[in-house]
Amino acid sequence: MNNEVFEKGCDALKAQDYKAAEREFSEVMKSMDEHHVLYNKVVSYLGLAQVLISDRNGLLLCRDAASSETLDGDIFLNLACAEWHTENRKRAIDAVFRGRKIDNEHDQLVRACMLLDSRRRNVFPFLPRQHFLNRTVGRMMRRTQAKITVHSLLY
Repeated sequence: MNNEVFEKGCDALKAQDYKAAEREFSEVMKSMDEHHVLYNKVVSYLGLAQVLISDRNGLLLCRDAASSETLDGDIFLNLACAEWHTENRKRAIDAVFRGRKIDNEHDQLVRACMLLDSRRRNVFPFLPRQHFLNRTVGRMMRRTQAKITVHSLLY
């Protein structure tokens, strides 16, 4: 694996130059086989970069990398970001929780968990949570918060 090219890809991702990041991660993928120790990590970064440039196949790469991962929390953070970008909030939260089970001390996963899973008390406590008024007013209140982006989850 070419560590220098991988770092360039990470720097491009941080700088929000997603096409350059996708190019760099693709280059790293060409230089390694699927039995490499960091294969899942590189695949997840490549998948995230593809999702961010509107290639839906990247989401499949992220899911595939996470399905066979047992050690690295970054892979689940990337999956959560990809799911969030494709507006699948439930799967994003699930990915964060799965990542926390593997790596409970991962700072960004802990932060993402606090940002994404923020269930507040009912607006009208005398009504059930699923009541029309609680849901409608709750959604309006949620929209007034700062918008959560992939970049804010990653860095």
